[in-house]
Amino acid sequence: MMLWLCITQLTLAQNYIDTLYSISTESNITYGEAINFAGTNTTLQLDLSTPSDAPLPACGRPLVVIIHGGAWVAGSKNDAGIVNLRETFAKRGFAAAAINYRLGFFLSAQNLNCNVPNWNCSLAADSSEWIRAWYRGVQDAKGAIRYLVANRETYQIDTSQIFVLGESAGGFIALGTAYLDNLSEKPLDCQLLPPVQAPNAAYFAPCIQNSSWALEIATMNLNRPDLGSIEGELNLNAGSYRIKAVANMFGGMLQNLFALSDNQVPDLYTFHQPNDLIVPIGSTRLLQGFSECAASTGCVGIPNRPWSWGSQAMLNYLDTAQIPPSAKPATQAEITTNNANCLTQILNPAQGGHQYDAPFLRSAQAAAFFAARIVENDCLVGLAGLSQNRPAVWALNHEISIQTSRSSPVHYRIVDLSGRIVQQGQLPDGAGRLSLHSSSQLVWVWLQEADGKTSCTPVWLQNQ
Repeated sequence: MMLWLCITQLTLAQNYIDTLYSISTESNITYGEAINFAGTNTTLQLDLSTPSDAPLPACGRPLVVIIHGGAWVAGSKNDAGIVNLRETFAKRGFAAAAINYRLGFFLSAQNLNCNVPNWNCSLAADSSEWIRAWYRGVQDAKGAIRYLVANRETYQIDTSQIFVLGESAGGFIALGTAYLDNLSEKPLDCQLLPPVQAPNAAYFAPCIQNSSWALEIATMNLNRPDLGSIEGELNLNAGSYRIKAVANMFGGMLQNLFALSDNQVPDLYTFHQPNDLIVPIGSTRLLQGFSECAASTGCVGIPNRPWSWGSQAMLNYLDTAQIPPSAKPATQAEITTNNANCLTQILNPAQGGHQYDAPFLRSAQAAAFFAARIVENDCLVGLAGLSQNRPAVWALNHEISIQTSRSSPVHYRIVDLSGRIVQQGQLPDGAGRLSLHSSSQLVWVWLQEADGKTSCTPVWLQNQ
């Protein structure tokens, strides 16, 4: 069976793209509590789906964390599209978590009512409110990842293979989770700010009353404290992990997060449509197209919108900026040719720019991007021989040395990247050297000792 686990490592990459497995789901897992924008304690939860009939890699399953959109005032892990993403990624072989995070920001004290759906709920007290809402979401997403890392054995997660995917506002949070990694990147807007005026009562019914953060305006704490570390305060002692890549679905950045990095940055998949009215594909203010569209109906423009950088703006920066190689991710962009204008999008929502053109296709492309970066059983590399209970296996050029703690026979099989058995046999005394002729630089050495104990070790055959 261990042999097939080893071979599975070599052939499962496609499984992280195709939906092959049945799944099981654990819902409403509490990963922490935090104070929201109005001073109220908020319980934060996630749903986790895992494949129930897929082979379990030795180091656990790769994890994808999925983050919903909703302009930081709405949305949920229970949104139909988010549920579909969570279940679909689990069917591909991932452990897939969809998270809730703190929602809401202070709405304007002015009454700027406009009879356009969702327009009133975009009226922030100032541009800092957008940025503070994003920052809280990033802190929560990092806390959710650390919760899962801390419980990696329970949930069978490979903490060296973590991926993040977000839609719209969730895309902004996903990018922040991946790239907000330097203390100097903390926005000034997220430090101590003067209190705000209470939101205008006109926004209570359309924007506050039916929200997940529903509060009476009179009960809101109008102070704006320093929001703390870029890491937040949740599950800080979870242990180390690595985010391999991030998928941004029609989201963007509220500031440049590429210029500074403390570590090698995750790679970037991004999807966008050129006529997005909510998150512009280029570099301009958030909601630019929506604001102009609403203004054409007689509304005033939406005030207090921060600057944003959509997919094309991010790609342009990465193509031209002089930044260290470690801070420059490999990228894959999917940009449609949809240029339907404001009126066309209103009359035919199917041509709307702030959405998927083909949800399953874009999900599959993101999954393929992630799958190409998965190195299963990476936790075993370099660990052979560190324990008395584990055989030591190493290579010099194309000679493999094997040393066990036994003097009894050991059966071995060596498998190359195609899954082909290159060599097999028996070491009579539990140790020996094997000359190997293989075009593959990476092989897997499977050992079965006399008592039935098995091990599987990756070995590089390059010159040392």
